[in-house]
Amino acid sequence: MRGKFSRLFLNRLLIRIRLMSDKTNLILSTDKVYLLPRNPSAFFICWTWGRSRAEAFEAREYESEILVRLSVCEDKAVSGEASVRWDSGKLYMKPPAEGRTCSVSVYGRRKDGAQEKLLESNSVAAPVPAPAPETSSGYSSAEFFRKEPV
Repeated sequence: MRGKFSRLFLNRLLIRIRLMSDKTNLILSTDKVYLLPRNPSAFFICWTWGRSRAEAFEAREYESEILVRLSVCEDKAVSGEASVRWDSGKLYMKPPAEGRTCSVSVYGRRKDGAQEKLLESNSVAAPVPAPAPETSSGYSSAEFFRKEPV
C-alpha cells in the first residue's frame, strides 16, 4: 500500500459509487466532489454527477471538458488547475504545500463561453511526512517508513 490511500483502494471506491447507482437503478441525486489526501505528494479528487447534470453534459449544454481547480483555503490562491473530460470521474493533483488546507472547485463552460462553478469540495489539510521513523506527524505511510532488508 502506497500512501494513506492506495490507488487500488481509491479506484475501488469510485467503482463502488458508480456500481451502487447502476445495480440499484438509483441515479445519484446530487452532484458531489471529494478531495482525499493520497500521500504528501498527491491528492485524489473524484466526482459524481446527478441525473440532471449528466443529461446537461450529454445534451451539450456544457463543453465536454471541465476545469478542476485546487486552491489553498486561507488565501483562496489557486495552486493547480487541470482540464479533464466531465465523465472521467477522477484526477490526481499535487498539493501546494505540506500542511496547508486545500479545497477543490469544478467549473464547466456553457455554450456561450460563460464559466459556471458546478461543484466545491470539502476542505482537507495536505499531509506532512514524518521526518524520521521514530517520530510521527500524525501521518503514517509505508511509502515513507521503509525497513532495512533483514
